[in-house]
Amino acid sequence: MSQDVLLEVSGVRHDFGGPEVLRGVDLSLQSGDGFALLGPNGAGKSTLIRLLAGLARPRRGEIRLIGRSVRESRARIGLVAHESMVYEGLSAAENLALTARLYGLDRVEQRVRQGLEEIRLDWTGEKPVGDFSRGMTQRLSLARALLPEPRLLLLDEPFSGLDPDGVRILSDLLVRRREAGVTIFLTTHDLPHLARVANQIGWLEKGKVRLSDLDPGRPDQVHEAYCEIFAGADRTRSRESRR
Repeated sequence: MSQDVLLEVSGVRHDFGGPEVLRGVDLSLQSGDGFALLGPNGAGKSTLIRLLAGLARPRRGEIRLIGRSVRESRARIGLVAHESMVYEGLSAAENLALTARLYGLDRVEQRVRQGLEEIRLDWTGEKPVGDFSRGMTQRLSLARALLPEPRLLLLDEPFSGLDPDGVRILSDLLVRRREAGVTIFLTTHDLPHLARVANQIGWLEKGKVRLSDLDPGRPDQVHEAYCEIFAGADRTRSRESRR
């Protein structure tokens, strides 16, 4: 593994007792990369993110972070999934404080205060997260993921449910993290938001990741290529699921 490579995915295959979802994924990302994985629903994007996060083991293949197995490096990985993974009965500050203590972090109060300020939720006080909007909860999930200062940040549809101000806050935050050397891996269908966050695009096609030379800052070109590559993919999966 090259010293410049932060994440190395080699020959990863996975299934759920039926046809393989991932059929030999290979991918290398360096520190500070912003990688956007694109593909239709059901292509296996969320499955790959779970494997990268160490929440499941691939059937075959290897995933390494900074030269170590991903399961040994889970403390260096931040995850924002479809599920918020925050406690609705607690306030935003209480959620972050709990996360900090679970990771054994020092300076808990300082970290919590800075985390809330960065995502513009420092005004919420004792308000329970259950009363938050979808966008506010999404931003809190990101703050929770960033609290232990991960080297790899995994984001599954991070712009979903965010209003324009929320998109700007998230994009600004991700740009700062990339500039600090954090590697970002995200899936999204919101192509216009890729310009600031990603420097590379990949297609998850037939269980494999294929790199693209398209500019993430040209969402029109990315959308056109997406339609050409995945035309009819959702209809095909629908027919296969009924067999």
